[in-house]
Amino acid sequence: MVNKNQPLVSIGVPVFNGEKGLAVALDSLIAQDYTNLEIIISDNASTDATSKICEEYVGKDSRIKYSRLKENIGSPMNFNQVFERSSGKYFMWAAHDDHREPLFVSACVEKMESSLNAALCHVQMAVLVEGEEGVLKVTHLDSFKDFKGLTQRYKETLKNIRGTVMYSLFRSSVLRKTKLLRRSIASDMAFIQELSIYGEFVQVSEILFSYKNREKWNTVDQDYFIFFGKKKKPWWYLPFVVLFLEHWGRVSDATVPIKTKLCLWCILIEYEVVLVTRKVIIKLAGWLCPDRWKERLGCAIYWKWLSTPYEKVGCESLFLKRAIKPALGWWR
Repeated sequence: MVNKNQPLVSIGVPVFNGEKGLAVALDSLIAQDYTNLEIIISDNASTDATSKICEEYVGKDSRIKYSRLKENIGSPMNFNQVFERSSGKYFMWAAHDDHREPLFVSACVEKMESSLNAALCHVQMAVLVEGEEGVLKVTHLDSFKDFKGLTQRYKETLKNIRGTVMYSLFRSSVLRKTKLLRRSIASDMAFIQELSIYGEFVQVSEILFSYKNREKWNTVDQDYFIFFGKKKKPWWYLPFVVLFLEHWGRVSDATVPIKTKLCLWCILIEYEVVLVTRKVIIKLAGWLCPDRWKERLGCAIYWKWLSTPYEKVGCESLFLKRAIKPALGWWR
């Protein structure tokens, strides 16, 4: 029975061709011990059995609302759409292949209700890899409790936050202050960065969520096709430049004093200079380093410059294969 005394939590499930894991993901959502939920599924013109699975679950649980788009509008727009259709005090996105423990929503709501300045609540998250055994890593936000000031929080988010924070529980009123996702590569990172302007990031210190990475990473051209529908990225489209400009624009439009904006822009410029310098050094090191030394040098560079304090390594060999090597780009 739904407890109407609980704040309504809206869960958005944007899905495209998700037949492989969708039933398990939906089972973990309807099994939450927090009952005042609405589950909003938007099928982005799937061509597999996604629609059939969704219709079956609509019959199982009256809290599920399902709609199917006639044509694919792209992943970012589908993510935005499920939020725009929501009405809860709190909101979260759920991917078609995620698994949440039954305590996930109730634990996050309790934390948010006691943290009135919080924009989001994260949990400790076990990151898996499709087709691989073992846990890649466990992510957390342990030290964010020490970053209360806006500029401190903005700088820390820019340096160390990963995209998996997209699957936190958000305060809907804060989400409405942002531009949400846009049709550009890494727009999720720009969105999370913008969100740090408007509120604190809090955490439930338990592993309540399992997130699964794809078996193979998308290429830049594949990501470009997802967002723009064109099969090859133009030579002039540089994702890191586009992301920097999106960060800049979101600060420009933020409802904060101009003095704060100037401070945030300075943080962005400093970060970008350091980032580009490191990219150049890493590229040169990859060219010059003998193959027999690459793994040792690559690991040293990763832990010095590319790692984040918010991840605990699970399987070391899997982490080398799926985190360190792709970050460096030395191996093809």
